[in-house]
Amino acid sequence: MGKAKQKKKGEAKALTISHPNSRKAMKLAKQAIRRAARQKTKQGYALKRNIFGEKLLWFRDNLDPGVVYTPEMFENLIEKYLSRFDEELEQIEIKHNIGQRKGRQHASREDVIKLTQSREKEEFNTSGIEMVNILIPQQLAIFRDWDADLNKIHNFSIKRISRTFLKNYKTIHKPQKDLEIQDNNKRSTETGQSMEICS
Repeated sequence: MGKAKQKKKGEAKALTISHPNSRKAMKLAKQAIRRAARQKTKQGYALKRNIFGEKLLWFRDNLDPGVVYTPEMFENLIEKYLSRFDEELEQIEIKHNIGQRKGRQHASREDVIKLTQSREKEEFNTSGIEMVNILIPQQLAIFRDWDADLNKIHNFSIKRISRTFLKNYKTIHKPQKDLEIQDNNKRSTETGQSMEICS
């Protein structure tokens, strides 16, 4: 019986409310704040991952089948992505023009679309849009076969694709045939110059 009484005393002790400025209360408050911050970070990460997943899904669905992408084709695809809301904006504009409405209908949606478009266009023109580098044939093949599972995103080579990156890609990554042709042209001009010097 003595043990049962001790348990009841312990339970009563746990139920007592400690002073709000006590060490125990401060410790519990810190733990709660830490848990809330961790949960907020997890939710933010999940939201970013879902947005990125939707973007990848749009690109995967708009890839031309059996095509090896060049920098120009990739730029056209990104331009198509950046203008994906144009039709919806036109519909909102038509609704604005119908009748004599005082307030803007779908104003919040229109503002969100315009803000998103301006941010994405600025990213593409400056630092670049995060995207799978589909200029690499192996990455393109993996991306085409992707089953939209967000846990498999780490299989891709994610790169910031900007307008300048695509323009400079040709000069940096020349095909082997182009390099051989240039090398042969240099050799022929060098031998031609040496023959002129000898004569």
